[in-house]
Amino acid sequence: MTIPEVPLPTDGSVRTPIDFTLKAGWSFDTKNRLFTSESGETFSPFSGLPKGSRVVYKVPRLARANVSKLSDAERALRPHMQLILPAGETATKYRRAVHAWPVVEAAQVGPQVSLPRGPTP
Repeated sequence: MTIPEVPLPTDGSVRTPIDFTLKAGWSFDTKNRLFTSESGETFSPFSGLPKGSRVVYKVPRLARANVSKLSDAERALRPHMQLILPAGETATKYRRAVHAWPVVEAAQVGPQVSLPRGPTP
């Protein structure tokens, strides 16, 4: 069986995210676009990021859930987030800045998208 080649879009619509994990006690308020701590501190991540950048939870349903009702596995997934940059921006350029945010435990560039290629003639 031959898998046909599927070319990646050249318009920059495939983006590589920055995956990051929040430090304990922090969450992201998606409505106000602010990180908030259990003690009431806030942090706005958008200074220094290109216009159109988005911060999203990897599992939004868990972010909205009552923490006391989550399983241990669900609690472990809850702090995992992504920074989605606008088309044309390179994730590696912003990884260090994201890692320096006071709310971030760890940050890494997400995996590169690749599609199967057919046999070369």
